[in-house]
Amino acid sequence: MDEYILQTRNLSFKYPDGTEALRNINLDIKKGKKVAFLGVNGSGKSTLFLNFNGVLKPTQGSVIYNGVEVKYNGKSLMELRKNVGIVFQDPENQLFSASVYQEVSFGAMNLKLVEKEVSKRVEEALRDVGMYDYKDKAVHFLSYGQKKRVAIADILVMNPDVIVFDEPTSSLDPKHSKQIVEIFDEINKAGITVILSTHDVNLAYAWADYVIVMRNGEIVGEGAPELVFSDEKLIEECYLEKPIILEVFQALRSVKKWDNSEGIPKDKEQLLKIIRSI
Repeated sequence: MDEYILQTRNLSFKYPDGTEALRNINLDIKKGKKVAFLGVNGSGKSTLFLNFNGVLKPTQGSVIYNGVEVKYNGKSLMELRKNVGIVFQDPENQLFSASVYQEVSFGAMNLKLVEKEVSKRVEEALRDVGMYDYKDKAVHFLSYGQKKRVAIADILVMNPDVIVFDEPTSSLDPKHSKQIVEIFDEINKAGITVILSTHDVNLAYAWADYVIVMRNGEIVGEGAPELVFSDEKLIEECYLEKPIILEVFQALRSVKKWDNSEGIPKDKEQLLKIIRSI
């Protein structure tokens, strides 16, 4: 059985104003997987993410990282945040240094690494997100998409086990969204567990190994993408849409019977291959 990198047990969270944002969340996220969270605004995704790395403390229940329950003292939280990094939806909320190099080096310097190691990590992180050529540029001169990349490098420099992205492709055009997703794939190939929230059902379906659906602070569905998105009742109740690849595939299958040895397609190329074979 695969090891679980991040788990929650009966996790609930209530804000000081009395808003109950999370209710009895039980999760088991496997190490090295690509996981997508879906749900309308206010369903609890962002609040859950902030509980994942200790920015928020559960009102009830627990967070378990790598088999060990999180303790809310300085040492434990520092270790957790080094290994479970969050990239926020708006990079402006994360970036604060003058230059790109200074920005990305800040996290590595906080780890008390020697200067040579800091430099090595910063350069690697910037190359990984395609921003090395901008290392001396002022952050405020970067485009929105470039700032997103620097925000990712901010976390990569820490060498985390898990990176959590809150709405990473929001406000990006299709070209830059695709580039960001390609970065996620490269990060994941390096062994990092990648978790994201999104409203893009087509992204969640094609990209994720596992999909989790939230509504009103609760988990109401989870599983392999093709199973979750085949649950008509769940899709309707959670105001989701069926991914176009799956919708076309199911429509084709309903009007023409064929021996589909390829299985259910996850992306456009797989769907086209099936269509051509009919």
